[in-house]
Amino acid sequence: MKARCFDALVDFPPSRKSQPYNVFLLVKKKKVLASLYFYEKAEREKSDKFFVRLCPSWPLSLKWKNKFKVEEGKKGRLLGQGIVLNPFSSKIRGKKGVKRMSFLQLLLGGEKEMLFALVQNKGTQGLREKEIINSCNLSKSSLSYLCQELEEEGKIRILSFSPLFLLSQQSLDFLSKSIISYLEQFHKKHPEERGVSPEKIKKRDGLDRRILALSLRHLQRQELIKELGDLVALSTFEIAPTEEEENILRELEEMCFKGEFCSVTLKDIQHRFHLSSRKLNVLLSLLIERKKIVQGKDGFFLHSRWLDEIVSKLKRFGKKELTVSDFKRITGLTRKYAIPLLELLDQMGVTRRKGPSRREIL
Repeated sequence: MKARCFDALVDFPPSRKSQPYNVFLLVKKKKVLASLYFYEKAEREKSDKFFVRLCPSWPLSLKWKNKFKVEEGKKGRLLGQGIVLNPFSSKIRGKKGVKRMSFLQLLLGGEKEMLFALVQNKGTQGLREKEIINSCNLSKSSLSYLCQELEEEGKIRILSFSPLFLLSQQSLDFLSKSIISYLEQFHKKHPEERGVSPEKIKKRDGLDRRILALSLRHLQRQELIKELGDLVALSTFEIAPTEEEENILRELEEMCFKGEFCSVTLKDIQHRFHLSSRKLNVLLSLLIERKKIVQGKDGFFLHSRWLDEIVSKLKRFGKKELTVSDFKRITGLTRKYAIPLLELLDQMGVTRRKGPSRREIL
């Protein structure tokens, strides 16, 4: 990939106030006309060295720390020398000047500082291996070693090793705060909604799915958010049901405990309690949150106490292997409901599938 403009460090000061300067670059045995713009003096350098932006008259293949010379005028008066810092520079807009200078200061360091600077600069979008390879000449082994060092130091997160995909810890913290803020606003505006789909957060912030997954796991470990099926919500958020809804919740729980959910559809329940499908889903979710009922993979519901009794019966079964027929006899369920329940027990780690019709009791 070739650079149309790049940021660099040069060892000479500006000679006049007006910019840009028209100069010639001597780089890789080529002489190229370029426009030069001065940023500011490099703070960590003892001698007078300045950060600059250079835009050559045609794209150049450049890497971090490539050296070049700068000449002025047709006679070729040497102004000084420079090193490439950021091979792919964009125009500074608004308040991004301070961020650009911090970025260039880091790029003055060694390979590890350079890699960290690249990750930091990509923000919540993350840094991909291709972008690193385009910017520097690090070997894959060196790159992998530096990434692991930076992760051990708590500065970055490695989302993928092959190909590499990196995110800075600072960006993860920023994104986590942003998600919490968004959920707070959502709950305030929609107090009757259970939560937000991860897909909505992904689209809102333009996130890679792996970065979103890492952020949500990070917030869950901190117990700041909770998963409600295919939605996420603040861990402190609860829908406050009315007295009438509390009565419906008790009836729904009783129905589930008696096994009546096996003989009726959700449409039947909606009709019985005069509920919309959305309101019924909200009430069922409340029962799941309160650990009164459990929802299986295929959408069927079980009372938690009844499920605990089934687990106890399996532990007292006396055999390590369980057939579907054994399970139907223990639970009194037909095959239609026995199979989804066995799959739920597999998910819970109570049983493990050993074939098409057998389970191992763990």
